[in-house]
Amino acid sequence: MHERFMNPSTVHRTAEDRRTGRGAIRLGLVLGGLALLTAVGCAPGEATPEDAGPFVPEACDNVEFRGQTYNCEELDRCTETDILYRTACCACDPLYCNEDTTCFDAGPGGGEAAESCMSCHNGSDHNDYAGPGQSNPHPFGAENRVLCSTCHGGDGTPGAGRLQAHVPPPPEIGDEVNLVNNQEAYFNYLTLAGIDRYPDYTVDGRTYSALEWLQFVNPGDFRVVTEGEGCGTPGCHAGEHAEWAPNNVIGNSTGMLSGAAYTAGLPNHITEQQNLWEDTAAEYGFRARTDEDWQGPSDNVGSVGRVDEFPTYSTYGDRAGIYDNPLYNATQFNDYVENVQRNGVNRIRPNTPLADTFLDAVAITCGDCHGGSRGANNRYGDFRSSGCTACHMEYSPDGRSRSLDPNVNHFEPADPDAIAAPERSHIDSHQIRNVAKILPGGAFVRGISDYACAGCHQGSNRTVMQYWGIRLDQNEDVADGNQYPEDPNAFQNTAADDRLFDPAINNNTFNGRNANQYVLTEDYDADGRDDTPADVHHEAGLGCIDCHGSRDLHGGTRGDDSGGRIQSRMSQVVQIECRNCHGSVESYAARVPCRTYTGEEAQCATDRAGNPLRHVTINEANNEVWLVSRLDGSRHYIPQTRDTVIDNGLRNPQTGQFVYQRQASYAMGRADGSDATGLGPLQQDPALYQNGFSHMDSLACETCHSSWQNNCVGCHLRNEYDADPASYFFSTITGERQVTFQQNADFTYITPVPMYLGVNSRGEVSPMQPGIQMFYAYTDLQGRTSDVFVFSDRQGEGNNPDYGGRDAHPAASADFMMPHSIRGRVDAQNEGPRYCVACHMNDESVANFGADYAQFYDDMANRNYANLNFNLLRQHIGQNPGNQLNSPYWVHMAAGLGSGLFLFDENGCPVNPLDDNDDRFFCDGQSPQDRFNVNNVAYNLDGFVEDTGVSNTSSSHVAQSPRVGTLRSGANNAGMSGPLGRRIIELLANPNTGLVLDSWIDADGQPQGNADAYINN
Repeated sequence: MHERFMNPSTVHRTAEDRRTGRGAIRLGLVLGGLALLTAVGCAPGEATPEDAGPFVPEACDNVEFRGQTYNCEELDRCTETDILYRTACCACDPLYCNEDTTCFDAGPGGGEAAESCMSCHNGSDHNDYAGPGQSNPHPFGAENRVLCSTCHGGDGTPGAGRLQAHVPPPPEIGDEVNLVNNQEAYFNYLTLAGIDRYPDYTVDGRTYSALEWLQFVNPGDFRVVTEGEGCGTPGCHAGEHAEWAPNNVIGNSTGMLSGAAYTAGLPNHITEQQNLWEDTAAEYGFRARTDEDWQGPSDNVGSVGRVDEFPTYSTYGDRAGIYDNPLYNATQFNDYVENVQRNGVNRIRPNTPLADTFLDAVAITCGDCHGGSRGANNRYGDFRSSGCTACHMEYSPDGRSRSLDPNVNHFEPADPDAIAAPERSHIDSHQIRNVAKILPGGAFVRGISDYACAGCHQGSNRTVMQYWGIRLDQNEDVADGNQYPEDPNAFQNTAADDRLFDPAINNNTFNGRNANQYVLTEDYDADGRDDTPADVHHEAGLGCIDCHGSRDLHGGTRGDDSGGRIQSRMSQVVQIECRNCHGSVESYAARVPCRTYTGEEAQCATDRAGNPLRHVTINEANNEVWLVSRLDGSRHYIPQTRDTVIDNGLRNPQTGQFVYQRQASYAMGRADGSDATGLGPLQQDPALYQNGFSHMDSLACETCHSSWQNNCVGCHLRNEYDADPASYFFSTITGERQVTFQQNADFTYITPVPMYLGVNSRGEVSPMQPGIQMFYAYTDLQGRTSDVFVFSDRQGEGNNPDYGGRDAHPAASADFMMPHSIRGRVDAQNEGPRYCVACHMNDESVANFGADYAQFYDDMANRNYANLNFNLLRQHIGQNPGNQLNSPYWVHMAAGLGSGLFLFDENGCPVNPLDDNDDRFFCDGQSPQDRFNVNNVAYNLDGFVEDTGVSNTSSSHVAQSPRVGTLRSGANNAGMSGPLGRRIIELLANPNTGLVLDSWIDADGQPQGNADAYINN
């Protein structure tokens, strides 16, 4: 057996010894794991079978990573400084993440007897992680080799056996037998949802709290760190991250839970926060939180003083709530909605059975969408931890451990698609992830990968999937030939995409969905290009954390007084935007003095709040901006917008290509005749543009540069009563058994083709998409189902028809969003950004389609849907991504005036003659085509706005800039983000009084009209 296994004391070996000894170390681990346990008095834990053993990876002598091949057998951890090399090897075998203790003095802990934890899980005689087992989880600076018990608690007395060292589980959790036989115990064991509610308990004469056990299994849980334990221990992250992150929207889901109550029109139950921030102030979170430093309305926009725990009403056996309560009679639910139109007809009346069942449905569907618990934690792609460790201690997608701990069962869950009691999921390796870096002594810290984000960010747009170039198709419409409004000419599912379906694991699902529910490529217009390509930043090798750093994810950062607040919506927390790295037409990226992650003094770019981006540095001599990836340490040149617009002869130092692009200069430059500000969108007719105009003045970068978004149109949410003793459902908020379950949470149509414009909360024209377009119903204890409800929000928007200038056919909800599908230009394989024709009409589009479009415009405005040519709409929308046809119908849709394709009846069944799918939700087994009758239209779900600027939708993000009201002229709720205003709609969509270009760039990126004279001159 290898010498380090038998004698963990520090020895020095040559580099050649270190290179060739890896195989022997691994063999020693395999053969000696259980022998080590016996030698130190350890025994497998209750949830660890006796055949558990160390993870034995495949050989790492030929690792492919980022286009390079690495031989990890030759890696010298003492001297190697190539982070990509270290990342590749670390991903192949966690051993390569560890510091090599033969390179240096063992340091702290070398002279004292090892805690029992160290002896059992690492094998060292001292607290130095010098043994062959468990890795050093926290090899950082002064906190290097932190004691196991400092994080996990328990009894670390040297020589203590497992029973003395471990914190026993609460009796509500119990042993393996209880986990198998008690479904409530197993639910809380997996999710940790209700652990903090358990009372104190006594085992062998010692009294424990449930939080002690929670700390033992996860010292990063927010309920632990806010009590000053685990990661929140004084001297560790107390007072900063331990306070910021639990307050943040990611940590507590304030935006989603409070946003649902706002959208349904329920008044804010916290009196002092009513009417605050246009009545969007948060009131709910996963757990109650208070900000003692809150300054009231003078504080950050969207901030609040407190939020309460999201309520639950369906606890099993609680007759004060829904359980066995005849008051929850679904046939009477119509009595519980507002019927006075000026107040916002269809708002839920508070403290009614409808309010209770609706909030219960939200809790069921969205109650684990936060960092407060471990989520479902039960299937491939969903395995994760809670709190700090959800990101910093990343789980494997299959839930299996790759750690070096010989006590861990490395073979559970047996079926990665469906965990089964008493199994548990595991961290990939017992090593904190952060910013990728090599530490003194040779230890390596991996960056937080996109998988840590993908497990949670599975909302309707599937942000991480979109970033990877993968689109959710929940209904399998593409595979079944039922995509609406038209099937793609060609497509490819994700069966062969090992990012989701790993052939070595042989999983059949990712986040519970199969390969036909995730589409890799789609080509709707038969031009051979993928209409749903990956984001260029992903293609370049950047990860989510390269944009979203500490300020965004924790909700605060040291020195930023604006952080740490309880904010109401995500848009108020995210401080990163494109110009932070790329600058603007007018100036290069802003910069401040900083210290990089490697400790060097530099000039760094900043986020919107002025916080330094320590991985984005600026050379003051030549204004070159470079990003060192937080994910893997790779170095990336960042072109500056100003240099793409103004021809100064610069070349990209990595590719050799000119940074200046004449098309970019035309699209983004300032139309003032000066070369010093770029070409600008010049027109032959000078009356068509304002001198000095630039799109960059009021347009978000992603409005043009995103290539697609996944629009989910028509959401059906239903919950149903079921108190059958054989049925088991559990609250994601409290962990208790409940008597309602999710009957439906479905999207009628999911399509990447349409695009819509709106105004974001920062006062920029930005992408917009259907929001919570919810058709809600409830089935009660007698099996009676309520009518279907679509609600108005607290401002009377969403479903308040024919009042205040609104349409008779509302659009429910729509909000601005940030598509993660950024493209720089069109190429042979992939569609590019949105060019001029996506938003503007021009001479050619009016000449080709103007007469028919004028009739369409009037028919839509007057709700004369019977006149619509649906086959033409299928062609001009469904087969026309990016507006290849140069169609004014597309522009009408983009302006938010509606396409005519997403008409629904009062029960949520589509109304159109194109859809022949008999399985559409809530169409009674008939296809929309069979049921088509325009007299049944109740909702026009992409008719977001009237041409007067009056909104037909609910939006939930309060304005953070006065420019919002300017851009939303005519709106009843101009203090909110939302659809475009009257003047912009007129400019885009009205060929008679608006803007009809004589020079433009088409959907293939080619100059048309007179644009060639400006671009190629």
